[in-house]
Amino acid sequence: MTLFPHQEEAKQFLLANRRCILADQPRVGKTLPAAAAALQHLPAIIVCPAIAKTVWEAAFNKLDPSVPVRVINGKKQAAEIICSGVTIVNYDILSSVTTFSGIKTVVFDECHRLKNNKAIRTKAAMLMMKKIDRVYALSGTPIPNRPIELWPILHGLGIYRGGWFDFAARYAKMWSAPWGLDVSGASNIPELKALMRPFVLRRKKEDIFMDYKQPQVSLVTFDLPVDKREQSFDADALVANPNALMAFEGLAEIMREAGMRKIKAASEFISDLLQSGEPVVVFAHHKDVVHGLVEELKDHKPVVVVGDTPATKRTENIAAFQSGQTKCIVGNIAAMSEGVDLSAADTIVFVECTWSTSALEQASSRVENINKSGVKPVIYLLTIRASLDHNVLAKVLKKQNIVNQII
Repeated sequence: MTLFPHQEEAKQFLLANRRCILADQPRVGKTLPAAAAALQHLPAIIVCPAIAKTVWEAAFNKLDPSVPVRVINGKKQAAEIICSGVTIVNYDILSSVTTFSGIKTVVFDECHRLKNNKAIRTKAAMLMMKKIDRVYALSGTPIPNRPIELWPILHGLGIYRGGWFDFAARYAKMWSAPWGLDVSGASNIPELKALMRPFVLRRKKEDIFMDYKQPQVSLVTFDLPVDKREQSFDADALVANPNALMAFEGLAEIMREAGMRKIKAASEFISDLLQSGEPVVVFAHHKDVVHGLVEELKDHKPVVVVGDTPATKRTENIAAFQSGQTKCIVGNIAAMSEGVDLSAADTIVFVECTWSTSALEQASSRVENINKSGVKPVIYLLTIRASLDHNVLAKVLKKQNIVNQII
């Protein structure tokens, strides 16, 4: 199999730098060049989201069917990794991988999952980075919310050798707030960018595809009731907290109820889009909202992908959508934002939006494909007029400017 020229460039970058970050935008095509580079220095371990394991397996089989590929399922298998070729393991069981002596290459796909330096998976990954010679970190959105989330991967790769506190003080504008140590800011960004530059390859879609069209984003507001409880939350405080739904008591339930209120109006909006015969990808956050949408849209025979959808069924549903058996797929953002190809569609509807810019970009990029050209994706963000969700989302999108300055 022959790589595209820009993928060959990515492969050579990885091989030449040994420990580095491939940060091409989502859908530019990072899997094949990383797999091709890993094949040059076996044995290799691929660490990726669970949903992407079959994608990586297929990539290696395309590039070199003679190389043994073992997909790890479960902690027991993870504790017994012995493979002369390629081993593929998901982040959820990474801490169970304790035997990796002799491994020459490790690839961390969607490496932004290692943003929390206290998480078990991050500690396991950093140990692996310390022991294995070649480390390739892949992510189209390496900074999910703020600079401090870069420290684990930069430190693990050896790009930044200082500790977490040093990094926080230098690049995250660390200060002692009334509520504790605040590292949500950004400072000395030009210096951080210069530090990273030799170790990062970042190409945007418009750099690779000459006829690439930027998505058309439309904010659609419904005139629906707004929960009075929303007035007690500070929009700026929510923007500053990447885990707002979990961190602020009562907010998750309020947002779930808002999502439920949108089901009928959203379904009518989506149904109108489907009348044209064009495929539509629908994202929501809460499972209740997903199932409510599916019920309202049942005449269109949508397929579903949520967190607890069995792997086999998930694959079947995505294949049905991609092949045109159905024109509508509905799922939650977490289950369909990484390692999924939904390029049969050019239209995306977010019935509920995440407040993370990286999650929005990842999810939106699922409709893009390296073989598609000249197509302008259309993205609809559905909100309730004057709601907390509407206000926070507007503020969050502005944060993308900080991310672009760094990478």
